[in-house]
This record gives sequence, C-alpha cells and structure tokens, in this order.
Amino acid sequence: MVRMAMAQDINDFIANGLEVNDISKKLPPLDSLVVMAKEHSPFLKVTLNEQQYRDGVVSFEQRAWLQYINLEAGYNYGIFDNLSNSQIAGDPQSQALFSTEQSRYQLGVSVRLPLSAIINRRAKILSAKGEAEKARYETEVAEMELEQQVTILYNDLLKIHRMFFLANAIVDTFRVQSLRAEKDFANGVISVTEYTRLQQMMNQASMNYELQRSDFVAAVMALENITGADFDI
Repeated sequence: MVRMAMAQDINDFIANGLEVNDISKKLPPLDSLVVMAKEHSPFLKVTLNEQQYRDGVVSFEQRAWLQYINLEAGYNYGIFDNLSNSQIAGDPQSQALFSTEQSRYQLGVSVRLPLSAIINRRAKILSAKGEAEKARYETEVAEMELEQQVTILYNDLLKIHRMFFLANAIVDTFRVQSLRAEKDFANGVISVTEYTRLQQMMNQASMNYELQRSDFVAAVMALENITGADFDI
C-alpha cells in the first residue's frame, strides 16, 4: 500500500508539474506561428516574387500589340494657300486662292502589325497564363509545406519539453535517493552492490536529462528559425 501511495504521489506530482509548466502557454498560438513563418520564409518570398513576375508577363503579352502603333505629329509655320469661303461652299466661279501666314499642326496614327504577331499573339498569351498559373500553384504548395513543417516542429517541441520535464523530475528523485543511499551505506544499512546500483541509476538519469535538454534546446531553435521569432522560454 505504501508503494502504491508513493507511486500515486509521484504521478500526481508529474501531472501537476506538466500542467504548471505547459510550454504551449508560453508560445504564440499555432496559427500565429504559421503566419510568422510565412512572413519570414525567404523561399516563400521567392515564389511570391516569381508569381508577380509571371502575372506581369501576362499583362505584357496582352498589350504587346500596342508596340506596333505609331503616333506621328508635325508642325509647320509659314505662308499657305487657302480656299475662300465661297470655294468651300462649292461656288464654281470662285477660282482664286488667298495666301495667309499660318501655323499648321499634323497628327496621325498608323498601325504596322506583322502577320507573325497576329498568329503568335494568342499562343504567347496562353503560354504566359500557363506559367503564371504554375507559379501560383508553386506558391500554394510552398505555403502548405511550410504550414505542415511549422505544425510538426510545434508538436515536436511540446513533446520534447514533456520528456525534458520528466527527465528532470527523475533526476530530482534519484538525487534524493542517492543522498539517502550514501547515508545508508555509511551506516551499513545497504551493501556496496546496492549502493553502486543506485549510483549507476543516478548517472544514467543524469545522462538522459542532458540528452533531453539538448533535444529541447534544438527544438526551440528550430521553431525560432522557421518563424523568425525569439521565444522567451
């Protein structure tokens, strides 16, 4: 009954400790971490820039025919012959022209559209739209992969932190037992074999604690690197 009570006490201690030291309460929510990662990701920025470039190519190909339109303007100043009002009205008896000093402007528009431009225009536009659509899909895939990676790193951090806490709790337990074992060994209560076994268990627990601590630090750094954040934990 005593052992069962001790085991229950230890389980309660671990459960309470995990609840108090829940690292998820010290981290931003998962959806916020995903947003931070998207804003920080250099690769995602590259795909977004590529998408914007491809959309620009589509617009360019759609307006490419404008390069074959020529706007011509001219300006002349001097003395010019002009029709009289009667001539303009259609009077056949008025034949004389009158001369005046004038400024004249000329404006014209011409279109020289090669046959190849007409034939290839639709194909170029379709090709540009296809590349733009491909760039959009690549961006969506990159975002999905990034969301998945952040989710995995986030859950790994929670799991590793629990293991780290448990390793620390086990070390504390064996540390108390080790101190008691030293007294019992000095008083002749336990044998050398039992004392050695307890010390080996303490050493093994300490090694496992250091491994879990290393994994925890690496997990924090991985989530910080992908989100560009600095977690105070």
